[in-house]
Amino acid sequence: MSEAISIEDQKDMATEVFAKEGYKKTKLGWIPEDWETPCIDEIFEFLSTNSFSRSLLNYKEDEGIYNIHYGDIHATFKRPLLDFNIENRIPKVNNGTPLSQNIDYLKDGDLIIADASEDYEGIGEAIELKNIGKNKVISGLHTFAFRDKNKKTAEGFRVYILRNLLVKKALKTIATGSKVYGISKGNIQKFRVVLPPLPEQQKIAAILSTWDNAIGKQEQLIASKKHFKKGLMQLLLTGKKRLPGFCAEWETKTLGELCEIKGDYGINAASVPFDPKLPTYLRITDIDEDGKFKVQNKTSVNNQYSKNFYLEEEDIVFARTGASVGKTYLHKSENGKLVFAGFLIRFRTNPNKLTPYFLRQYVNSNKYWNWVRVFSVRSGQPGINSKEYAILPISIPPISEQKKISIVFKMVDKEIALLQTQLTQLQSQKRGLMQKLLTGEMRVKI
Repeated sequence: MSEAISIEDQKDMATEVFAKEGYKKTKLGWIPEDWETPCIDEIFEFLSTNSFSRSLLNYKEDEGIYNIHYGDIHATFKRPLLDFNIENRIPKVNNGTPLSQNIDYLKDGDLIIADASEDYEGIGEAIELKNIGKNKVISGLHTFAFRDKNKKTAEGFRVYILRNLLVKKALKTIATGSKVYGISKGNIQKFRVVLPPLPEQQKIAAILSTWDNAIGKQEQLIASKKHFKKGLMQLLLTGKKRLPGFCAEWETKTLGELCEIKGDYGINAASVPFDPKLPTYLRITDIDEDGKFKVQNKTSVNNQYSKNFYLEEEDIVFARTGASVGKTYLHKSENGKLVFAGFLIRFRTNPNKLTPYFLRQYVNSNKYWNWVRVFSVRSGQPGINSKEYAILPISIPPISEQKKISIVFKMVDKEIALLQTQLTQLQSQKRGLMQKLLTGEMRVKI
């Protein structure tokens, strides 16, 4: 009687049975027969990097040396190609900061990779440089800088080498750490990647560039609509422009006169992976820059808590400490039942005096944020407590005009949301196409 076949062997046999003709099996997975799996150091040379902290960087200098910080690769640069003709949020090294004599200045087509990440998804995240021109650019803290040393890779394709699903899966096996994951130079030098022939790389880069252009135009539409809304806010929320049929005087009240503090501070509790059987937790970090709940980052509270800590429809919470102080979130039931965290303060508007949506727009205004900057100053972490929020002055029209103004902003927000949905669809379509092209599941005609 023959020996039992292991589950792993069964999987391998099944894979081989269903393998397409013209493909070969590698340590990274099945790829086209004419593709290669070279090591990183066979393709790229390593350039020098620096370890300048944020305190040595600025966005104010008109001239100076640009520095690519790993944090910006993760959070600031949204496009795979860092185009110096488009991106205006690249920090410079402070004047007077001593530089190494062996510093390497970067060129178009150079690849910069973040060697540290707080999660597996960010491991090996990279950008490729474009249109540097006469600018001087260096690679910064927690980065590797690569340059093609034998013209085996195409410009515009290099940034996608580590975004291949087969490669990303393998990257996780060389990352080390617990709270922060890192990749060492020794590990990545001999790390293998998937590489199509150069003409196919060029065609793939051209296809993905088309999608990037469409995504970029959609982002511009969203930015333009948000800019329009901001201008409208400065007019309608200050009374400089009145809606037809309204002429009554505005009055200035405090937040405490218009709202009730409900439960004051939230709960301080450990969050756990999302569990629909447990309450969903709302922390400062769960609120994005637009004041929306980051649904993709859902976590749960590890215990059942009093209903006093649940947000009700149109409750608004204010962040009371840290870098996020002043940030707000207006609760909508579509986000489910949320338990708000201890660094948030909850207010509930008096429906006869203030509409929640008018308040939500007011806390997006320059006037509000100027007030936050003054009142949040502390000897240590910035902060604003509930008593200070209660004296926040707000100029308001009669409730009927507030409701009309709210309708105007809801219409604009609906347009922005539609544009954002279209952007999300474009990004999702590109991700799907990218993985098919990068793994060879879909081939392009050369």
